[in-house]
Amino acid sequence: MFFDGITIGICACLALLAVISLLADTFSKKIPTCEDKIETGQGRPVSVIVISDNNARELQSGLQAFLSQDYPAGYEVIVVVDKDEDGTGDVLKAYGNVENLYTTFVPDSSRYMSRRKLAVTLGVKAAKHELVILTDATCRPLSSKWIGTMVSSCTNGVDMVLGYSNYEEGIEHSKMFFRFHREYALFREAVFGTAYGMAGNNLMFKKSMFMSGNGFQGNLKYLRGEYDFLVNKYASKGNVAVAVNADAYVVETVPSKKAWHDRNVFYVETRKHLRRSFRHRMNFCIDMFSLHACFLASLGSMLFAVVSSRWIVLVLSMLALCVMFFSRICHAKHAMRVFNVSVPLWKVVPFELCIVWHDLKYMIIHKFADKYEFISHKS
Repeated sequence: MFFDGITIGICACLALLAVISLLADTFSKKIPTCEDKIETGQGRPVSVIVISDNNARELQSGLQAFLSQDYPAGYEVIVVVDKDEDGTGDVLKAYGNVENLYTTFVPDSSRYMSRRKLAVTLGVKAAKHELVILTDATCRPLSSKWIGTMVSSCTNGVDMVLGYSNYEEGIEHSKMFFRFHREYALFREAVFGTAYGMAGNNLMFKKSMFMSGNGFQGNLKYLRGEYDFLVNKYASKGNVAVAVNADAYVVETVPSKKAWHDRNVFYVETRKHLRRSFRHRMNFCIDMFSLHACFLASLGSMLFAVVSSRWIVLVLSMLALCVMFFSRICHAKHAMRVFNVSVPLWKVVPFELCIVWHDLKYMIIHKFADKYEFISHKS
C-alpha cells in the first residue's frame, strides 16, 4: 500500500466526478410542495377537454371519474372524438342524460394538419369557461378533488398549470421510471425557470391565452406533441405552476408496445421544433455524462488498483461508487415518495444508466424513419 502522485490524482478525479454527478442529478433539486394549503377554487368554473382516439374501452371505465368531480364552482366535460372505429359513440350515448357532458367529433375531411391538435382546438373553442383542463381518454383522475386542486394552483400571474400523470400499476418499472424521470426534469424547469414541455397528459391553461396566441399556429403540421407544443409556446418565466398535491394526479392506462414506440419516436421529432431546447438538453446531458463518467471511472480505477496493488485507490474507488449510488437513490426516493411512484430503489441507478441508451435507440429509429410519418403534409 503506498500513496503517491498517481494515487492522489486518481482519488481527486473520482471525488470531483462524484460531486459533479450528485449536483447534476435530476432528482437532486426538490420541487417545493404546498400540500397543507389547498384552496377549493370556488367561483371559477372549468371546462375539461378529453381527447378520444378509438378509446371506447377507456371511456367506458374512466369517464365516470371525470363526471363525478366534487367541484362546487361547476364544470363541463367535453369529449372530442378524433376517431370512432370501436364504438366510442355508443359509449357516449349511454351518458346522454348527463347535463354537463358534451361531445364533438373531428371531421373526417380534415387534412393538412394534425388531427389531435385540431381536436384540442375544437375542444377549446367549444369550452364555455376561461379555465380549461386538457387530458386524454386513456387517463382518469385519481381523486374527486382533481379539478379543485388544479385550480388552486392557478393563482395571480399563472396562465398554465402542469399536473402530474403516469402509468397505472402493471406497467414495467423501467417505463414508469423513464417517464417519471423526464416529467420531474420538466417540472423542475417550470418551477425554477421557464417551462420547456410536458411528458404527461394533465394540463390546465386559460382559453384566452390559447385563442389570442392563435392556438397551435406554427406547428399544426406536426402530428403529435400537442402538450409539449402548448407548454413550449405559451410558457414564460413565472406564468406556469406545478400542481404537486396527490389530488391533482391522473393515471394513464398501460400503453401497447406500438403506443410506447410511437410516443418515443414522435418525441424525437417534436423536440426538434421546440424553443429553449439547448438548455433543456444540456441539463440532461450533464446529468447523464457525469453519471456514466463517475460509474466507469470508479470501475476502471478499481481494476487498475487491483492490477497495480494500489489498495488505497481500490478502497476510495469503491467508496466513490457507493456514495454515488447511495446519494442518487436517496434523491430518487424523495422524489418518488412525493409523486407516489412505486419503483424498487435498487433499480434506480441501473435505470438512470439505461436512460441515455433508451433515448439513443429511438434517435436511431427516428433517423432512419420516413420523415413524412411525422407530418400531415404528405406532398
